Amino acid sequence: MNVLVPRTVSSDMGFAKLDWRPTERNSISFDANVMHWVSPHGIQTQGVLTSGNMLGGNGNSTVETRYGKAAWTFVPTATSVNELRFGWFKDRLSDPGASDLWPSTGPLTISLNGSAIGAAAAYPRTFPSEQRFQLVDNYNWTRGSHSIKFGVDWQTTEDWMNQLFNGFGTFNYSSLTNFAKDFSGNATGTKNYSSFSQMFGNPIQDIRTTDFNLYVQDAWKVSRKLTLNYGLRYEKTFLPQPTIVDPNYPATGHIPSPNKDFAPRFSLSYMINDKTVIRAGYGMFYARFIGDGLDTLFLGNSRYQTSLSIQPNQTGAPVFPGILSSASGFPAGTVNLTFADQSHFRNPYTQQGTLAIERQLSHDLALTVSYIWSRGLQLWTSRDLNLPAAGPTVTYTIDDASGNAVGAYATQLYVGAKPDPRYAHIYEVDNGGQSWYNGLIVQLRKRFSHGFTGQVSYTWSHAIDDANQSGASNVITWSQSNTFAGNYKLDKGSSSLDQRHRAGISFIEAPTFTSSKSAFARYLINGWELSAITTMASSQPTNATISVSGQQFPSVGTMIYTNSINGSGGLTRVPFYPVDSLNIDRVFRVDARLTRNLPISERFKASLLFEGFNVFNTQYNTGVNTQAFSASGGILRPTPGLGLGNQSQGFPDGTNARRLQAGLRFVF
Repeated sequence: MNVLVPRTVSSDMGFAKLDWRPTERNSISFDANVMHWVSPHGIQTQGVLTSGNMLGGNGNSTVETRYGKAAWTFVPTATSVNELRFGWFKDRLSDPGASDLWPSTGPLTISLNGSAIGAAAAYPRTFPSEQRFQLVDNYNWTRGSHSIKFGVDWQTTEDWMNQLFNGFGTFNYSSLTNFAKDFSGNATGTKNYSSFSQMFGNPIQDIRTTDFNLYVQDAWKVSRKLTLNYGLRYEKTFLPQPTIVDPNYPATGHIPSPNKDFAPRFSLSYMINDKTVIRAGYGMFYARFIGDGLDTLFLGNSRYQTSLSIQPNQTGAPVFPGILSSASGFPAGTVNLTFADQSHFRNPYTQQGTLAIERQLSHDLALTVSYIWSRGLQLWTSRDLNLPAAGPTVTYTIDDASGNAVGAYATQLYVGAKPDPRYAHIYEVDNGGQSWYNGLIVQLRKRFSHGFTGQVSYTWSHAIDDANQSGASNVITWSQSNTFAGNYKLDKGSSSLDQRHRAGISFIEAPTFTSSKSAFARYLINGWELSAITTMASSQPTNATISVSGQQFPSVGTMIYTNSINGSGGLTRVPFYPVDSLNIDRVFRVDARLTRNLPISERFKASLLFEGFNVFNTQYNTGVNTQAFSASGGILRPTPGLGLGNQSQGFPDGTNARRLQAGLRFVF
């Protein structure tokens, strides 16, 4: 593996805080903070790049964060208190392309079986510059054995973005051989790529959302042993609406927002005896509308920004490395649409439950065993409406490495004409996905005593979903997230976020070597502190994929898209393998910090920090070769190197290799 040494990351911080108590019943506080963070060739840099090449999506990242907060606490009666808070928050992320690391193809994006070997399609960008104002009021009232709380939360968020994603174009290749034919000098003008895409239009978007939330809850101490907590929360989001509409599809001009997001909560705590407590709880939790997803729906009308998707055999398709000069004058069937399901689009929610038993083993040692259950409902998915019904059934021959037929796979093909030939993909975003999570957690905690505190924890869990759920990244693209359009159950299996085993060991050791108060003891002997976190985790999975090259069964019909074996243009996973059947890598790492506290005066203290991340340099893959087969002429041939590591990256410097740093902290 080739490891890239990260460049310096710098940050500047400034903060101010003021507390004022004008009367016994009133207190006012102000808090402000500014942070500036720079990472040259930073967070997007792969620690180990595909095939060891110095190619990939590098960017120079700059993050600026500012906030100001004010709070007023008022005590109207002896049994009640009101807290009013106001906050202003502003974040700005800017990533210009790292032109000094661009390959000879410049800012052009090149994808080889899903791995980027050219520049990043996302750069340059300011994505986003977010400004948020928030006003919160909480009222607490104690009456007898009840502690009642109710409040309101209002916030408005503006996301300003300057990005033309894929503005320099992307060539997608199914094999290194096809890419080499084009890259080596294509004098004949042949086109060996599988598809080309490029975005045109206005790069600037300005989106504002407003959230209004209400809640009421009560903590009822039924007896000395039993306490009940119950409440209800209501959430409403006022979504912005697209200003430009595709007249052929009016749904591109409307994003629905639900009005029935009621979330009940209930929990209890029961003390069996002085050393044993049982806790249980249940609640519903709604996800927020993600800014990136709203941005995609705004741009999905193909008018504000136009995304062209071209097959190499279509008129006007470019010859590598040329790109298109404009979006005008190209044949029908090259523009994508994206819009929300007008009947059922809403924010997803989860139902979560927990049951825990906590036992005190000694005066400073406690054991907790917990069961956690979560069910995700109405998760965001999308389907391509511009596909005909699945047509004839064909049979692929599966070969071994020697070319011998060892199996067969039968599937229906999407062939023929599209329902609307004026467009390429027409994605409808709906809520067809579900998820299931079960976890068992064991924690052993030692309270701080004799200069030592520590914790050991172990988690067994299993995460399952359908429709290829993969967190926020699935929302950003809104591409078809299933093998067959709308058949989400077919793709049910282990989640890409599934991790069966995870153990952690952490401790802080702050010994007192001598009781002497001398300067020698204060500055040299005492004041040392050692802390460490050890993480051991089993692998997370990913899908094994198939690379498709050209039409597979021309005698049966013309496949709509040639990047999936059934012609749907959906998932490229191996359909006869279990979902997410390919393990990436196990994790073992130790992060440690050695601190030397310097008590300069009673009000002024300093700390000298020596920190190590992955101090034993135990490398682990964060990505592997996923291509299991290549399809050509109706034959699936195995691809060498399946499961071999091709990436080991880590936040924030692009590598999970050992990193050491020193710091000096002042507190006054």
